[in-house]
Amino acid sequence: MPSETKTPDVYPDGNHAEAQEATEKALIAEIRALGKAYALFSPLTNLSYVECEEENYNDQIQLYAAKEEAEKAAEELEEKGIRVTVREFQTVEVSVPAGAEHPAKEKKMYLNQVRQYLGTLPFIGVNAILYKPKEREAASVCLSSVLPEDFEKKVMGNGLYQPNLQLTGLYLMQEARRKKEYVDKKQLQEMDEEFSSNLVRSGLFLAVLPPKGHEKDDKIDLRQCQLPYLTHQNGDRFLPVFTDIWEYQKYTQGKEQVRPIQVPFAKLMGFWVKDAKAYMMNPMGYSLPITREMIPRILERFAVEEK
Repeated sequence: MPSETKTPDVYPDGNHAEAQEATEKALIAEIRALGKAYALFSPLTNLSYVECEEENYNDQIQLYAAKEEAEKAAEELEEKGIRVTVREFQTVEVSVPAGAEHPAKEKKMYLNQVRQYLGTLPFIGVNAILYKPKEREAASVCLSSVLPEDFEKKVMGNGLYQPNLQLTGLYLMQEARRKKEYVDKKQLQEMDEEFSSNLVRSGLFLAVLPPKGHEKDDKIDLRQCQLPYLTHQNGDRFLPVFTDIWEYQKYTQGKEQVRPIQVPFAKLMGFWVKDAKAYMMNPMGYSLPITREMIPRILERFAVEEK
């Protein structure tokens, strides 16, 4: 893990705060201008590796300007029993239709994957970036200062996203799936309680398949819909459920016939697939199985009655 930014106790001109502010502004400008960067991802969750920053308790990801420095940080985490991979983001050229008048023609555009990646972080509750410029000290920067104004607030205030549920589930799976000798059981229990507390108050998304010819109806009769399921390589069936519309869209990409519905967790047992082994939360993310037997126990434990 990179070392923290160090600043002298006293500046010659006495403008310590001004110097810090100038340094932070320069760092923010550098992050915004990145055409290529490297982030640490967790193979345990299929999402960014997230850690709680010790000073301000921000939930932050790690971003690097140099690949070799990202790889070194990954090696240092591996020594602590934390498995991560290095993922590259860059600026790529893409072809898009030129316009309705010339549908056969294409034009070239450039997609900045770094900006695209940073724009997904509010969906999983991340609010800070630990950024390491090449051959310089790392520093923690608030995500809100990098993204467009009020972007985070729009995500937090949108019922289609549940960042707190995503974040607490992510922390839980990062800890639960570590090598046994590194797992902190007390911390794991606390994470499980925090996640479950968010879960019982959540509305989860499901994919439903309307009757043929009714896929685009304004209203659909759920009694006539089918529920798509996942089949594991060993033959086990799982019913996919999602914390938010972002995870839902990752799963249903290319499946134009399905529609999303949002169901309170307390009513989730009303939706089931015959012979399924469990629900599978975020199959494209941290893939957390939840059995039907677990649901009443979780609801009772957190004093939420099924209605």
